Amino acid sequence: STQIALFVVPFSVLAGWYMDGPMDLAFGALSTSVITFSVIVVLAMVVDGQSNWLQGYLLCSVYAIIAVMYWYLPDDLRDNAT
Repeated sequence: STQIALFVVPFSVLAGWYMDGPMDLAFGALSTSVITFSVIVVLAMVVDGQSNWLQGYLLCSVYAIIAVMYWYLPDDLRDNAT
């Protein structure tokens, strides 16, 4: 997945330049903090190599919380977050 990300992100920026779209790598504070928090949560879940139903439920809950948070994000913050 890292190899795909290292190809897709620069390709998206170049495609945005070609189409005269506002595509840059300036991510907002909310997006950066959500990605960092997601990495920490997933690391905490997989560090022991075992899982159970509670860990799966917690991961689904975090996903739902992030989705609801972006859904109700005000428009002025949404423009800066994406």
